Parts: sequence; C-alpha cells; structure tokens
Amino acid sequence: MTAEPNLGTYGSARVANGIVFTSGKIGLDEDGRRPEEFSDEVRAAIADLDKTLREHGSDLTALLQVHCILSDMDRFAEFDAVYRELIPAPVPPRFTHGGDLVQDFRFEIVAVAAVRS
Repeated sequence: MTAEPNLGTYGSARVANGIVFTSGKIGLDEDGRRPEEFSDEVRAAIADLDKTLREHGSDLTALLQVHCILSDMDRFAEFDAVYRELIPAPVPPRFTHGGDLVQDFRFEIVAVAAVRS
C-alpha cells in the first residue's frame, strides 16, 4: 500500500460497492519531503492519488468526484493549471476550498472513483 507520513489515524482508501473512497493525499517527493515548488507538491499529491486508486482497481480516468484543499487560495490558478494538465477528460465534479493543512502542506486532494471492471 501507499507509504504516507504519520499524520493521524486513517485508512488510505476503501472500496465499497464498486467505488473507491480515498483519504486526503498530500504531495511528497521521493525522499518523503514536501517539494519546494507548489506546483510540484500538487503533481506529487495527484501522483499519489493515482497510485492509491490503481492499488484499489481504479485510476484517474474513473474519477467520480474530487475535493481539493489549498492552504492559500491565491495559488488557485497555479493549482488549476497543474490539475488541468494531469486530470483526464471528462473532468469530474470538483469542490475546491481554502483551509489549514497539517505540517505546513499547501495542497491536499480527496477523491471518489469507480473500480475498473
């Protein structure tokens, strides 16, 4: 399963009735650290989301709904450009808002996706 930092008690994902529900995914580099560049943090979080979905029989093409949290909404355009680059069409419904994140992370993504048959 996906290795993640100790940020509390939660499961990485759960499958029920052909649907994958994920926990929040944060962006870490190969060394387990937050990348300096915000766009790289977003890319790493989406890559981790895709990895988790694949481990549970799904992928980014099967997204049903996405929830994104930015610690600084002034970075929305930068986030959206990376999101647009990485999330395949047809893009799923998305809820994006600002909020505090643990350990100085700047981006978190939560998703619901269909299991691929």
